[in-house]
Amino acid sequence: MRYDYHIIVIGAGSGGLVVASGAASLGARVALIEAEKMGGDCLNAGCVPSKTFLKSAHIAKAIRDASMYGLTADLKKVDIAAVMDRVNKVIREIEPHDSRERYEGLGVDVILGFGELQDRHTVKIGRETIIGKYIVIATGSEPAVPPIPGLNDVHYQTNRTIFHLKELPGHLIVLGSGPIGIELGQGFRHLGSQVTIINRSPGLFKKDDPEVGHLMEKQLKDDGIELLLGIAYRRVRQDTDGISVEIEQEGKSRVITGDQLLVAAGRLPATKNLGLDKVGVRVDKKGYIVTNRKLKTSVKNIYACGDVTGPYQFTHMAGYQAGIIIRNVIFKLGAKVDYSTVPWTTYTKPEVAHVGYTEPMARKTGTYKSSLKVDLCAIDRAKAEDDRVGFLKLNLGKKGRIIGATLVGEKAGEMIPAITIAIKQKLTAGIFMNMIFSYPTESEILKSASLEAAKQSLKPWMKKVIRAVLLR
Repeated sequence: MRYDYHIIVIGAGSGGLVVASGAASLGARVALIEAEKMGGDCLNAGCVPSKTFLKSAHIAKAIRDASMYGLTADLKKVDIAAVMDRVNKVIREIEPHDSRERYEGLGVDVILGFGELQDRHTVKIGRETIIGKYIVIATGSEPAVPPIPGLNDVHYQTNRTIFHLKELPGHLIVLGSGPIGIELGQGFRHLGSQVTIINRSPGLFKKDDPEVGHLMEKQLKDDGIELLLGIAYRRVRQDTDGISVEIEQEGKSRVITGDQLLVAAGRLPATKNLGLDKVGVRVDKKGYIVTNRKLKTSVKNIYACGDVTGPYQFTHMAGYQAGIIIRNVIFKLGAKVDYSTVPWTTYTKPEVAHVGYTEPMARKTGTYKSSLKVDLCAIDRAKAEDDRVGFLKLNLGKKGRIIGATLVGEKAGEMIPAITIAIKQKLTAGIFMNMIFSYPTESEILKSASLEAAKQSLKPWMKKVIRAVLLR
C-alpha cells in the first residue's frame, strides 16, 4: 500500500501536538487533524484558563485577608469581565506555540476538520481522504453531563463556557466535587460569589490520601462554601429567580436556587463518530480506548494517547504517552508506559499534590513499612507567610524507600517533583537529609520528613550503643 503519511494524528491537544512535532522533527511525514481549536482543552478550556482565573481569585482573597498581614485594603467590587479578559489574554499569549502556522513551519500538514476512520489506514476529513502507515488517536475528552431530569432544558455552564461569563454569579451551584468543580467553586467563592457544591458521592478527594478529604472539606467550609455531599439529584428547572436544583439528602427534599449552574461531573472520552467500531478499535465500558503498555490499540497500526485512553487525564500524562508512541512508531523500541510515579496536583488553596501510593494503597502492596507525617505549620517559611494549612506524608517501603507521598500546601505542586524523582530512583527518605535547602523555604518540609524517618529507624539498642561507645 502507498501511504500519504508516515503518521496521521487525530486531535491537536497536548498529546497530538507532541506526537506531531516530535515525529516531524525526526523526518516523518505527518498529518495533524483538528476539528475545533489547536491546543485542545488544555489551552482553550482547561489548564491555562483555569489557572489564570484562579490567580485572580487568590489575589482577591489576599486583598480581603490583608488585615492578617498588617495591611488595610478594600476590594469593593470584582469586575468578572476584566478577569476573563485577562484569561483570554494569557490564552492568546500561549496560542502561537500551538498554532497551525507553527506546526506547518515544523513540517506538519495541519488539516482543520473532523477526522473519521474509514479503515485501519484511511481517514476521511470532509471530502478529503488521506492514508497513513500509522494512526494516532488523541481526541481528548469532553464534559460529562449527568442524566438529571430537566438539566438539558436550562442554560448550564461547563469548563468550556464558564470563562466567557460577563457578570459575577451571585450564587453559583456546582454539580460535581472533582478537581474542576472544587477549583472553580473555590475560585468563584474567593471572588465573592455564594457557592454551593453538590455531589452524589460522600467525601472529597477520593483518589488522594483519606486525610486530604477531611482537611479540604474543613477548608472549603471555612471559605464559606456550602458542601452537600452524598445526595440524590431529583430535577433541575429554570425559575424566575434563576436555576433551581432539587436534591434529596438523608430522606429530606431540598431546593437550591442560584443564578448560574456549573456542571463539573467528570469527563467522557471524545470518540463519538470517529469510526472506531468500523475498524475494530476496542473501547472499555465507559468508552475509553483500550491500549496495551506500548499504547497500541486492538488494531496493530493504530495508537492512542491522552484523555481518550483514561484513567490519568492530565496534560503531562498526554505528553508522556506521546513520547512513548514516538519511541515505538519511529524507533521501534518497544517502549512501555510506567504509571508507578504519576504525579498530580489539584490547584485549590492550599494545593493538593500526590505521587505513588497513598497509605491505604501502600498497605496492600506487601512492601509497606510505615508512614510519617510533618505538618506544614512546623516550617518557618509557612509561619512567615501564614500558610499553616497542610502537611507532607511519606509512605515508605520495607527498605525505607519512598513509595508514595501526599503534599498539601500553597506550593505543593512545585515540591512534588522532588519526591517523584526519589520514587523513580528508588531512594530512601534519607536522600533529603543529606541535601542543603535554602532557608527559609517551604521545601524544608522534605528535610523535616527525612529527619523524622531517621528517628523512626533508630532502634533502642542503637541508642544504647551510641551512648556507651560514642558518647563516653
